[in-house]
Amino acid sequence: MIILGVALLSAAGVYGADGERRALLQKARTLLYSDPRQASYYASEAIKLKDGEHLSDKENSELGEGMLLYGHAEQLLGNFDLSLRVLHDAEEVIPESDGPMRARLYMLQGRVYNKLGDYGRSTELNDRATSMWRAFGDSAEVAECYNERGVMLLNMERFVNAEHFFNRALTINRALSNLKGVAKNLNNMCLYQGSDTDKLAMIKEAISINKHLGSKWSLGENYNNLGKQYFYAKNYNDALQALNVAYSCIDSIGARELLSDNYEYRSWVYAALGDYRQAYEYLQKQSVIRSELQQRTKMRNLELASTRRIYEENRQKAEQQRQKYEIEILHRNLLLALAGVFLLIVVGIVFYKYYQHRKNMQLMEARSLLNESERKVQELKMRQQELELENAQAALDANNRELSSFAAFLRSRNEMIDKVRDMLKEGYRMEPAAVTPHLKKINAFMVQYCNSADNSSDIIRSIESHNKGFITRLMERHPDLTPGERNLTLLIRGNLQSKDIAMIMGTQPRTINVARYRLRKALGLTPEQDLDSYIREF
Repeated sequence: MIILGVALLSAAGVYGADGERRALLQKARTLLYSDPRQASYYASEAIKLKDGEHLSDKENSELGEGMLLYGHAEQLLGNFDLSLRVLHDAEEVIPESDGPMRARLYMLQGRVYNKLGDYGRSTELNDRATSMWRAFGDSAEVAECYNERGVMLLNMERFVNAEHFFNRALTINRALSNLKGVAKNLNNMCLYQGSDTDKLAMIKEAISINKHLGSKWSLGENYNNLGKQYFYAKNYNDALQALNVAYSCIDSIGARELLSDNYEYRSWVYAALGDYRQAYEYLQKQSVIRSELQQRTKMRNLELASTRRIYEENRQKAEQQRQKYEIEILHRNLLLALAGVFLLIVVGIVFYKYYQHRKNMQLMEARSLLNESERKVQELKMRQQELELENAQAALDANNRELSSFAAFLRSRNEMIDKVRDMLKEGYRMEPAAVTPHLKKINAFMVQYCNSADNSSDIIRSIESHNKGFITRLMERHPDLTPGERNLTLLIRGNLQSKDIAMIMGTQPRTINVARYRLRKALGLTPEQDLDSYIREF
């Protein structure tokens, strides 16, 4: 008989414990549904490999994993009382930081309470596990919780609600292609009566999946339910054949709870066939198995109580030895501490004087550095003021040059206008025949002046040289602007009115207004946006 190793926490087999424990846990996981009896053995052996009194979180997680597998395997074997005790012990071992493992623990505890008929406690634990799996984002485990909730509701004869949870779980598992979960959902949906065609199709699909997975325990349960559905369909011969197959699966792994269900369903079939003697014999067999299960549970509980008593005695002895060792260490440390304090006082007095001297020296150095820093700061401030004055003077000189150029340009234009006005007055006094040649002369003068005058270009180039940053930003945002549009933005940025811009560009103010309208379109401005403000804030 396998004794609950976590209660003993024995030190047997400790060499290479980490690797051996992981190998045993892997075997237990692999065999859980195909051979729960062997899975229970491997899990219990993994539990016994606990090394030392104080374990790390990782070691506690591995120990907790073994206990969960052990409790699950015993539950599959029908040992619900033992399974529950193991799972309660696991609650003390699993670290609080290991959320997923604690969620598994609550789900398994809820399953056992459901088997024992405590539906209130079962529902509470199932809700806790479901909330945790949702928080972790594990849809497969959420579906497992829905499946367990469906079984609870089924045991409470709330078939419509049970069907609802089974369907939710089935939808999630099919979306995840979780074959094991799909088979479990389909099997549980065949625990009760319904459409014969639908139920038989479901249980046969579950059988097909579990054959592929090699899960003997699940196949035993599936064939039990197949026999039950054939019984509901009044196909008694097929029901007996399915129950025979279930018996062969169940007997090979020792799943006595499933065997009890098998005998119960056989009694139904034989009673329906009128063979009451056979029906009675199978009911007697079922009663014997139930009694054996109860007796085995009592025996295991006695073993568990004995091992716990031994463990508690050993733990108390170890605790007393540990306390004695700690007292000895405390005495020794106290003597060392007193010697150390005396030495520290002596060393402290020596270093105090040294520290005071060192501190005074550092203070003098700090004051010297502070004075030097203040002097450098003053020099930097003076240099900064000089640079600011130089920059301001350079900007003033540039503005003066621009104003001088603009004034010279205006003088030149005014002189040209005065000259044209005088020539026009002279034309008033001429004979009609001489007016046309005189007008041609005036036109030629104006063309010659426009071709030779480059003051407007000089002004624009001067303004452009002082606004290179603006030009760069403007062309990056509006690369399609023409040179004329770019020059117009420079003159607008210089706060010049349309008449002044027209004078510089050698055109009429009305032409400048049209150019401003085209510039607005080129810049993509809305009617609400002001052109001058947009350019100056660029």
